[in-house]
Amino acid sequence: MIREIFDIYNRNWSQITFWSILIILPVTVITFLSMIYVSGSESSIAPHYFSGLAIFLNFILCIPPFVKMVMVDRQDETVKPADGIAFFCKQFGLLLVVSSILYFIAFIGMYLLFIPTVVALILLLVFPFFSEGRSIREIFYQSAIAIKRENIALIGDILVIVFVNLGIWLIVLLFLEQYDNNLLAFLLIRSIINIFIFPFFYIYLTLRFRKNSANLLADERW
Repeated sequence: MIREIFDIYNRNWSQITFWSILIILPVTVITFLSMIYVSGSESSIAPHYFSGLAIFLNFILCIPPFVKMVMVDRQDETVKPADGIAFFCKQFGLLLVVSSILYFIAFIGMYLLFIPTVVALILLLVFPFFSEGRSIREIFYQSAIAIKRENIALIGDILVIVFVNLGIWLIVLLFLEQYDNNLLAFLLIRSIINIFIFPFFYIYLTLRFRKNSANLLADERW
């Protein structure tokens, strides 16, 4: 699968670069600044809750155009950069609302033996890759099929994504300790990291979750 990921990346590098600059970069900047603002505000309530939500939204909101790219690439076609932006805008509201609800369930579930937390986090990771469904019911139905098929491997995917992001960020922070840095430097580094690693995660997860989803590829659905 690693070779397939790099092949897809190489065939679509121009679109990926375009979306990285116009989608991943601004989403990262907004979520990062929001976390800092809430954490530093004396009147903020549960800043750690909001920071966690911002981190998840930073990853989830940027998914749609890359899913479309991979699915179209599997049909030996290419998607226009502008179409990816339009698809991102079309899916933005749905992803924002549903992700916020699932994150709230996951957060509350920590006080209920973590079972709702695990279920909600798995759904949080999977459902954005089916967000073009005609209804919420269809989105969660397709997500449930993918979860049933992948089973315990999904937990491994979550852990890999979390630890890779945290690992790279901690390495960068250790390196930056040697220098006099400001907020702009941290924001720039965080954005570069996301621009570099997010597309590979998106391609990998799309290949994992959508490998049996040919029935959802009608052009009108995109």
